[in-house]
Amino acid sequence: MRIFFTRPDSQIPAAPVPLGMMSLAAYVRQHRTGDEFRLWDARVHMTPNDQLVSMIAEFNPDILCITSFSLESELAHDLAGRVRKALPNCKIYIGGPYPTSDAQTVIADQNIDMAFIGEGENSFLAVLNALDSESKFDDIKGLAFRRDGEIINTGYPEMIGDLDELPAPAWDLIDLEYYFSRQGKRAMMNKLQRSPRAVSIFTTRGCPYRCSYCHNVFGKKLRKRSPEKVIAELKMLYDQYGVRELEFLDDIFNLDMDRASTIFDGLKKAGIHFHITFPNGLRAEYLSDELLAKFKQGGVYWITVAIESGSPRIQKAIHKNVDLVKAQANINKISRMGINCNGFFMMGFLNETEEEIQQTIRFALKSRLVIASFFILTPFPNTEIYNEAVTAGIDMHAHFSDYHDVSVNLSKVPTERLWKLKRRAYRKFYFSPKRVWLILRANPFTVGLGEGVFYLLKMAFTGRELKKATSSEPSTAGVAQ
Repeated sequence: MRIFFTRPDSQIPAAPVPLGMMSLAAYVRQHRTGDEFRLWDARVHMTPNDQLVSMIAEFNPDILCITSFSLESELAHDLAGRVRKALPNCKIYIGGPYPTSDAQTVIADQNIDMAFIGEGENSFLAVLNALDSESKFDDIKGLAFRRDGEIINTGYPEMIGDLDELPAPAWDLIDLEYYFSRQGKRAMMNKLQRSPRAVSIFTTRGCPYRCSYCHNVFGKKLRKRSPEKVIAELKMLYDQYGVRELEFLDDIFNLDMDRASTIFDGLKKAGIHFHITFPNGLRAEYLSDELLAKFKQGGVYWITVAIESGSPRIQKAIHKNVDLVKAQANINKISRMGINCNGFFMMGFLNETEEEIQQTIRFALKSRLVIASFFILTPFPNTEIYNEAVTAGIDMHAHFSDYHDVSVNLSKVPTERLWKLKRRAYRKFYFSPKRVWLILRANPFTVGLGEGVFYLLKMAFTGRELKKATSSEPSTAGVAQ
């Protein structure tokens, strides 16, 4: 079969390598022969849908696979509609956090033939084999599709227990030199990288915590690639592609501290050295002095901790349950070891008061964080907090278009006041001698100096993420990325 993988361009300012699509292609290759693949990352190339459709039509695939976040849903549906007109016989599938969160809405679109829920390797392989044998899809978990006007949802898929069964992502399907060039969108979540030859990787899937605002793409059980497999892939990236910087996109890389330590021991033994960041958020409580020392020696210069709220009540309500005292102590340790520390915070939780938001702001101001990101909660469909809001009688017919917009306000604080608190948080955080000193001391700005400074000023003055202007060009594992 001829299979075209893509993700649409959107306002998301970062375009890490599309590991989900690369993993799907590699898994299919491992189990089948004769399929032809093309992968075009429209987000990194900033390819608008009208041009993307022409590229897809030229390849003339049997199957188009689109991956999408919820805030990209309109673009994903628009692309599906355009491809349906151009290629009426092409099967159009969509995966990622959006269909995992709201498969019913996805498959209600007559232009989309199938939605994939959660981790996609096993489901996608089974669908391809069923197409070959002209079999039905009813026994394949992780799907939503239509039959005779009825929507059929086969439920959440079984997860791959041993991630070592997965081959390395299909790195050959993308032009890594283009990602390194920074001609399109930045190829890292990290805005202030030290080397242009940088890629993102996953070494685990799943998270045992049950944060009420989170998508459940990879399940609630932590599954890990062995340190040996991780080191082998990293050595390949180092030797074959000249990669010199990594960002680990694991939900919680440090949940198993012994494994994290073993991976850094393996990098040292292999004689390969990367600049390393953790942009997704390490668990703040699981950072021992020994592990931090290995991080520092192993090239880690940027760590993100996901605190979310400085209110003990909100921590319990959202099931995050961060030990705020220990988290603050570990942020201080990270800073004093010369590793730059970034913090994630959210406001606008269900029934949150202004005083509880002020607790969050005070936590950030007191800390030795170099960067703080303050978001207003986006309660995506079928998350626990979304369902709690529905039960509370809140109108949840919202437009989920931007993590920095107020899609729907669940708090006890008026929306206008919520915006003012967010802007004030940024200004208080960045406009202080302490923060300026910490930022200058951190000095990680090798590749993205101009963008980094502009980003900090933009956030301090407006409270909004820097958006790069889109231009045209003549571009979550499983189907989640």
